[in-house]
Amino acid sequence: MKRIKLKLEYDGTNFAGYQVQPEKRTVEGELEKALRSVFNEDVKTFASGRTDAGVHAMGQVVHFDMPKEIKNKHLDDSLNFYLPSDIRVVSFEEVDASFDARFSPKKKTYGYKFYLSRCERPLLRNRALRVNDNIDIEKMNEGAKYLLGEHDFTSFVARKSGKTNFVRTIYSAKVVSLGDNEYMLTISGNGFLYNMVRIIMGTLLFVGQGRISPAEVKDIVDAKDRKRAGKTAPPYGLYLLDVTY
Repeated sequence: MKRIKLKLEYDGTNFAGYQVQPEKRTVEGELEKALRSVFNEDVKTFASGRTDAGVHAMGQVVHFDMPKEIKNKHLDDSLNFYLPSDIRVVSFEEVDASFDARFSPKKKTYGYKFYLSRCERPLLRNRALRVNDNIDIEKMNEGAKYLLGEHDFTSFVARKSGKTNFVRTIYSAKVVSLGDNEYMLTISGNGFLYNMVRIIMGTLLFVGQGRISPAEVKDIVDAKDRKRAGKTAPPYGLYLLDVTY
């Protein structure tokens, strides 16, 4: 039995999240429906992680075991034929049976996109967060430096998270200009907690707006108290960019 690794890109706007949920449209549900159409039987998939409702992906990784050989060697084309237009398989490859999309990653990279504007830009609707303020990007990046390294990120996890270990390692975190008053926080780490990137984004926006100083980010990390951090940024600016194995 062959193990297949897929790379997915999807627009999360009209999904209730990645994971299958009763009576709701999900990425996993649509993917497994397409696999059922290709192989004429149920196929279980395993993803690198679960994205929330409204969150997008450019580099979601999924694996599954092929139940049987198919004549069409272009598996991506076969799946894309059955997938809705807001999900696409952008690449696929056969991998060793020991590969596990969920447990094998060495690094994940997320991006959070925002733009500065007094009015909403229609082409960025559901794609980026509008910020109606002057933002000091340099101060945001100064604050982001305090996130680097291994820390207990209790201050940056949603209260309903069921995890008990909040220690994660952040390898890089930086806000970069995309041009035309558009920016993206790009952050890489060995793993992320529930809503962690969105809370980090909300906190760094506080820094950029001058509501807290860059050095206070260190105090927030050390406090291990969700109430000390900023608001949880909306889901639609968040992108799963890449998963490294």
